[in-house]
Amino acid sequence: TKLGNQCGCEVPEFRPSLSKWVPNETINRKPSTDSINENYGVHSSLRLAYNLAQSNYSHLCFVGDSIDYSIYDAFKVNLQRASKLQQNGQLSYKYPVLFVEEREFEVNVSRTDNGVHYVPAGWRQLKRILQTEVVLYNNDNSKTAKFSYFQHYGWSPWDVELLENCNIIVMNLSLHYDSDSGRGNRFGNPLTDDTRAAITALVNFTTATSKKNRIAIWRSTLPQHFDTKNGHFEMWMKYTKNTKDLTCVPLKISFRDQSYNIAHKIVFEDICRQDDNVKSSCSAYENYCTVNIREKKYQTTYLFRQSNNLTTWVDERENPVKTGKILRWDIADLFDNHLWHSESLDCTHYCYIPQVFDAAFERLDLLLRIKLKNI
Repeated sequence: TKLGNQCGCEVPEFRPSLSKWVPNETINRKPSTDSINENYGVHSSLRLAYNLAQSNYSHLCFVGDSIDYSIYDAFKVNLQRASKLQQNGQLSYKYPVLFVEEREFEVNVSRTDNGVHYVPAGWRQLKRILQTEVVLYNNDNSKTAKFSYFQHYGWSPWDVELLENCNIIVMNLSLHYDSDSGRGNRFGNPLTDDTRAAITALVNFTTATSKKNRIAIWRSTLPQHFDTKNGHFEMWMKYTKNTKDLTCVPLKISFRDQSYNIAHKIVFEDICRQDDNVKSSCSAYENYCTVNIREKKYQTTYLFRQSNNLTTWVDERENPVKTGKILRWDIADLFDNHLWHSESLDCTHYCYIPQVFDAAFERLDLLLRIKLKNI
């Protein structure tokens, strides 16, 4: 299996050879289940897909930039890989995968409200939604989970309405904001302000009275390993070396001290808190955030719709101050290896390494396990 450019991976054990499998015709035995632990002796991506499928939270949505797309794509490829390994008797699991299928849905970029076209134009405009459906089978019953990718290169309040059918939203804002000034190259808003606006939308999403089965998750920003003081990309004219000689290097600081994660930390410490009365394995990653959904100090969905004279903004009669839970999916440490980037000159995107992405999905499964029902 392949995901993007793997030629730059400098760790031989993680090259695509690990994805090879024995052809079907050579398998003449049934898979042994003697050593399979029902909960943790299985492919993490497959277990996460099953836990989603049998719960009331079966639609998982990744919202963000090209890193979120690569995470979405890795989840899809991991499931395809698991399915193939199952077929060849190399991976046993009590819930076999029937099929994994991806579809595309076109997005109406000419949406109107009260005669107003409110979706800004530009190359970052969301024009399609990718969605993968996985069907698992057991005891004559099929279970289905869906996961989708929504391109979101900068805070885009006009696209929030498209997330209404999601049960779980995983979001991140970072790489399309300048690492020095913190301002986005889309509309120039500071990352801290846009993060507040995004968290406000996520709180509004999870506290909607009409739908109870909703979860919001904030993903940590994965490390960049450019040869700069903080590892961030600083535009070609700032480099002292010839661009053709650039390679990815170990970080000179902690990945937790990179600009984007610092910006997110500032916002979470300002408007969120942890529940000291809850002691679970994931309690450190559970944040209760209090926001005003009619805030106008930054670009909330409410401010955007009001500023554009749209009629379908939030109900003015409800209490605008809300508190909702935001989970933190912390996976930056898993990717802190400068050898795992897709190629030299690209010290942002990562090779498709099944084990690394599977470890990330293991954490997501554990994070969600407390909330998912019927597990």
